[in-house]
Amino acid sequence: MSAQDRLEFFDALVRTQIAVWNAADTAVTAASGLALGSVTALRVIDERGGTARVQDVAETVVITVGAASKVVDRLEREGCVRRVPHPDDRRSSRLEVTPDGARTLAVARAALDGALEAATAGVPAAHLEQARAVLARIRRGD
Repeated sequence: MSAQDRLEFFDALVRTQIAVWNAADTAVTAASGLALGSVTALRVIDERGGTARVQDVAETVVITVGAASKVVDRLEREGCVRRVPHPDDRRSSRLEVTPDGARTLAVARAALDGALEAATAGVPAAHLEQARAVLARIRRGD
């Protein structure tokens, strides 16, 4: 693959990501009142089942701990998560999704699914799976 081919791949990847993110963010924000970045953090917290820490959000979403802390602060102000003392580490807190947060997340997930369905309409599932696998390899550095 030539340098020009890699550059064109990069441009296509980034421009597609931005277009899909913007469409998803618009849909999720309209439905739930939370921006997609906040919903992404809320999903991470929910998927950890009460064991998530700010550090876990940062690592999973690939943002700094400072940025993750600010997102969690916003989610806490919105009543979507609460911090509880970590049972094994007095310096750390665990994050739990509140009942309001669970309701907001359900609405946001439905909106996100609709936006992603619209963005990928007409693309065969096998192609989407292949693209996901290729992107995972790139991310891992294989």
